[in-house]
Amino acid sequence: MDSKVLFLGMGVVGQSLLNIIKKENLFPDENILVADSSRQALDYFIEAGGKKDNAILFEMNSRSYKEIFNYLKEDDYLLCLADGNDCVVLVEECNKRRIHFVSASDDTFDDVEDEEDFRYLDHFNLYKKLAINSRGSATSILQFGVNPGFVSILAKKALIDIVENDAGDFVSGKRDYFKELLESNNYSQLARELGVTAFIETDLDTTKSSLREDINTVYSTWNVPDFDAEMDDRTIIKVGTNESLSAALDRIGVNEDKIFYYNKSDGTLVLDLTGKQVKAKAFDGSRVFEGCVDAHEEVFTIHDYFSVRDTNGDINYAPSVMFVYSPCELAVSSVNHGDNEKYQLITKEFMTSGGESVGIVAVGDKFKPRYVGTKLSYDENSFETPSVLLVSASLSAALKYIINHPKDGIMFPEYPKTEEIISYAKEYLPIISVELNENV
Repeated sequence: MDSKVLFLGMGVVGQSLLNIIKKENLFPDENILVADSSRQALDYFIEAGGKKDNAILFEMNSRSYKEIFNYLKEDDYLLCLADGNDCVVLVEECNKRRIHFVSASDDTFDDVEDEEDFRYLDHFNLYKKLAINSRGSATSILQFGVNPGFVSILAKKALIDIVENDAGDFVSGKRDYFKELLESNNYSQLARELGVTAFIETDLDTTKSSLREDINTVYSTWNVPDFDAEMDDRTIIKVGTNESLSAALDRIGVNEDKIFYYNKSDGTLVLDLTGKQVKAKAFDGSRVFEGCVDAHEEVFTIHDYFSVRDTNGDINYAPSVMFVYSPCELAVSSVNHGDNEKYQLITKEFMTSGGESVGIVAVGDKFKPRYVGTKLSYDENSFETPSVLLVSASLSAALKYIINHPKDGIMFPEYPKTEEIISYAKEYLPIISVELNENV
């Protein structure tokens, strides 16, 4: 293809995604560019076969971001894989220039202060407005790592599998009608008719490492600064219309006196407790585990996508949504040190065993709970760690979707077609779908 793709950041996820792009010939070598503030990252790109002229030493911030567009034209692609870049600003700029934009998560410029407790909500509202006004323009897909990202596709897959496989009287008696809702892509009405009470997203990291713990260091298998901040941010969940506030709090064992902010009209609940302080039970496809209830982008997008609204835009139905994350043992221990002075990424050279599973459980009173997820394990012959490949494979699926649907405008992770995204990702990400016992 003639279009160029520019990697904004060439860290471990960028390296893995570059490997997939080259393997599948999504872009010719001469059309792949990298912009990074690290010469070491640019050296990696060149050593991997990248053109020297396409390696751009660049530090992006709120003052310099427009300079990156000197390297791009209409129908090119900008992949935001680096920390500290405001994706709201970048996707808006890309949309004006008819450039495709893909990001793995949400962020803001490092040189601009933001209100962390409400950044997710504020950015969601800005993205939603941009998405509505961009219909028919160059396709961009926001926040499409594995979580946020691919897990939203798995939420839709959970409803598909409930409709197709649940043997209970309720689903069996209305199966043809539910299939009609699927055919019309009306997932929100389907969730309402099924009586989905909640989507519980789960992430279990079982990585074992050869690293010896330093009490002044925080460790993680993914972006370490973001992991540290996420665990110290206030917990945010969405409370659905089929669940009371007290029931939602009971699920996570928290009293009402720990509420920092609650908006009943849109279900946003912010606790005066950090993610690492709030625990809940979850399921990963084979076992029940306890994890931290963290703030995450997809809590907002999943809740919105499955909402049914009246003519005034008020919510008549929405599911509860929460994210339960169990980091690897070393990472959990390190965020409880207190003040950490250093960050240490658990890269492939330090990993000895384990892996990571990411998925989602659809819960309701009229059907058996359904878990749909994906899982990768340590492979000494693999190019990257499971945590990295989960993200890069998801991003590659988003890229392929845009290539085949170039004029769909700005999209949240839930918007692309379910089976199509899965078909692009399944070479790397196996799909696990399990009906759970009612007591799980």
